[in-house]
Amino acid sequence: MTVFAAIQMCSTADVVQNNRTIAALMREAAAQGAQVVSLPEAANILLKDQMDYPRLCQDEGADTTLALCRQLADELGIWVHTGSLLVRTPNGDRVWNRSHVISPAGQVTARYDKIHTFDVALGGAGDFIESRAVAPGEAGAVICTAAGHCLGLSICYDLRFPYLFRALAAAGAGVLMIPASFSPITGPLHWETLLRARAIETGSYVVAAAQCGIRDGVATYGQSRIISPMGEILAATGDAPGVILAQIDAAEVARTRARLPVLSQTREIGEVTHAN
Repeated sequence: MTVFAAIQMCSTADVVQNNRTIAALMREAAAQGAQVVSLPEAANILLKDQMDYPRLCQDEGADTTLALCRQLADELGIWVHTGSLLVRTPNGDRVWNRSHVISPAGQVTARYDKIHTFDVALGGAGDFIESRAVAPGEAGAVICTAAGHCLGLSICYDLRFPYLFRALAAAGAGVLMIPASFSPITGPLHWETLLRARAIETGSYVVAAAQCGIRDGVATYGQSRIISPMGEILAATGDAPGVILAQIDAAEVARTRARLPVLSQTREIGEVTHAN
């Protein structure tokens, strides 16, 4: 058994304060026995106007939140999943929405850049084109090992693309990391339903740390979750910052996939037939 923690935050434009919050909540999680700790999407900085990210974000090597997470992983002897950090691309015109996995020695062992950017037309204030400021990842799906578990990495809007999670699970992932800054428009309808679906259809645990609260008039949904391979809610939080924890058992992934062997039963569909 391994104790995973999901940290829920209300990140703002104040990186220094965000880092203070990360340090306090990560120490709280470790004090409660967490061995792997996940932050939400955009843990380092969350702005009202996304077009300010290229100007205000740092290159990865200069990002203070990444440096802090490496320090805390080493100090506390835990694995850290940064959720995602917004870091400037080399040409400086956009940022990457990037996850890091950090070992208890403080070393970055994996990186994942969000593949699917949040380009949607929900109507009015719900319209959003993330790709204007965020460059989509090009390296594809990423899995890595942490505390003896195979993690499958994703970020927020990736949640809506089940083929990604099936590929991660087929490659060996038993814990799906889904940090988010989810919209309050779609959150009540889709967030928990999609999280449970990704767990159930792959027989995997889901660890979903989320942003919450309102900053500069922009709201996020909160409702962090840790979910079992059978879709059971193991830990949940509401609308406020905090920490949730749950025990994760690799043997439970194997048992669930043996009972419901959908991954091994997958068939190539081929061309769809249009019947008269």
